Amino acid sequence: MATHSIRLRGSWEVASAGGRTRYARKFGRPRTLDPNERVWLVCDSVFGPAGVFVNGERVGTVEEPGRPFAAEITQLLNPRNEVVFDTTSADPLGEVALEIRQSPGRPG
Repeated sequence: MATHSIRLRGSWEVASAGGRTRYARKFGRPRTLDPNERVWLVCDSVFGPAGVFVNGERVGTVEEPGRPFAAEITQLLNPRNEVVFDTTSADPLGEVALEIRQSPGRPG
């Protein structure tokens, strides 16, 4: 199964308050999605616990510090979007990317 990655580098807004750190970044919806492709938000490592949100909707939680994170976010995407990692750690996030994957069970 082929996967295409779009790294979300730079342009992160970082704010700390009350023992929490909020990492936020805006991004555009991938333009060339086929009907059988799905967009996943992935991060190499998240120090937490942490909540992960796309456009204000919780897409997952990281309970163990330093663990990778992945969630399918296709249905939440708009032309312009925001991802937020809200964590109890000031440690930086690992690499964050959008992965475009073929949907299982559909011809591609």
